[in-house]
Amino acid sequence: MVKIEKIVKKHSKRKVRLGINWNSGWIDFCSVDFKTDGTFIFISKFHTGNIEFGNAEIKDNSFHNQEKDNSINIKNGCHISLHPKKQIMHLKENYLGKIIDKREINWFPVTKPFNLLYLFSPPLDQCIFSKKPTPFFSPISTNYKDSIQVKVDIFPKDTKVHYPVVNSIWIFWGFCPNYLVRISFNFINQRVQALIYWPLGSELIL
Repeated sequence: MVKIEKIVKKHSKRKVRLGINWNSGWIDFCSVDFKTDGTFIFISKFHTGNIEFGNAEIKDNSFHNQEKDNSINIKNGCHISLHPKKQIMHLKENYLGKIIDKREINWFPVTKPFNLLYLFSPPLDQCIFSKKPTPFFSPISTNYKDSIQVKVDIFPKDTKVHYPVVNSIWIFWGFCPNYLVRISFNFINQRVQALIYWPLGSELIL
């Protein structure tokens, strides 16, 4: 039976850093920025240098061979941004860098929930610890050393309940003025490299 949960808290901070506390250290996963004009920005902490991105097949909460993939070498990391006026998603190099890829989607205003992206961390025992505590985090048992999936979903602003991701260990809710953003940290019991993927085509599905 699928479990339904209420949305108990939505954080009002516009810019936050998310991660985990593992093996007596802090691992940064991402930063998120909720702009007042409705733009949402997701910055990966794992993607600098040669990165792999594109579309993937996600089944049973696990990563499978991608249907399309690309790779590129970047210097300053990358972010995914969702823009309401242009009805578009950009994968872009940080700090005024070039646009690497884009997805045209008729997403705004948000009338139904949909998946924006999946991020997969390297195995935790291969991650670099942060020099300072992560402000928003979840504690993880030292017994778990595999990769963690971060799933980013967009919901209508008036959403009251939701169906959590299977094997979800922590759910962070943030909001732009006209919609909600659910960021789920999930166990996958797999060891993969740092990956960032999003759905195929223009269809909005959860």
